Amino acid sequence: MFLKPKAIIQELSSNFFIKNGDKIAEFGCGSGYFTSLLAEKVGPEGRIFAIDILEDAINETKELIELLGFNNVVFHQGNVKNLPYEDNFFDVVFISQILFQNEDYEKILDEGLRILKPGGYMIVLEPAKKLPFLYGTPVSLESIRSYFQVKNLKIEFQKLIGDNYYLIVVKK
Repeated sequence: MFLKPKAIIQELSSNFFIKNGDKIAEFGCGSGYFTSLLAEKVGPEGRIFAIDILEDAINETKELIELLGFNNVVFHQGNVKNLPYEDNFFDVVFISQILFQNEDYEKILDEGLRILKPGGYMIVLEPAKKLPFLYGTPVSLESIRSYFQVKNLKIEFQKLIGDNYYLIVVKK
């Protein structure tokens, strides 16, 4: 596997981007591997809002979360470009591997910023290059950096994970 989800979440936690009690919107929960790690990190006082456009992904994640016994995950099937949450609602918006699947990825980032509290963190994890098992066109690190620069947001942390993915954290 190219990603090491546990190591990624541990690094984000040890840098205080993810904390006990946080309310986190997870864009693109997929099969739930990040969801379960996030649920563990925020503890029973926190909440993970696992969001995916695919019903199968939501069902798979629900099954994993129930199997692991977490009670701090809320599920929402829908488009991350238009969410039912109020402005400034979340401590963290975690966007994992969905921007490359969307030509208008800026709308996803805009929606994430809308629901993110001032002082909160947006975390973006995306492929850094075209990978044979992924469909879509990777969004370059330069494009993401430029987007945040235009929004006058400071990049707090960035890291290349192997040669295949980048991780970037921005404070609102």
